[in-house]
Amino acid sequence: MKQLIFLLFIPIIFACSKNTSKETEFFVRGNCEMCKERIENTAKNVSGVTSANWDVNSSSLKVTFDSTKVKELDLHKAIAGTGHGTKLIEMNTKAHDELPDCCKVNH
Repeated sequence: MKQLIFLLFIPIIFACSKNTSKETEFFVRGNCEMCKERIENTAKNVSGVTSANWDVNSSSLKVTFDSTKVKELDLHKAIAGTGHGTKLIEMNTKAHDELPDCCKVNH
């Protein structure tokens, strides 16, 4: 009987231990430390994101997130909404126009 009960709990144990943490890295257009702060804060404010780091020199954003709570495309959309475009989503022009001059992209 004890073996039967143990066998019933095995699927539950595996389901609870399933790793839903995912890491992604993608290009985000930006210029300076102010951009870095805005991009990282935007990513971190997306529900399910556990870490975000944007590199000024490479324009690369590394994000760790819970894949059951957020999709990668949602990250692109949130960041583009602040005026910083990615390769998948163009920047929100109105938000971009309101950025400080040092953060604006030369067209």
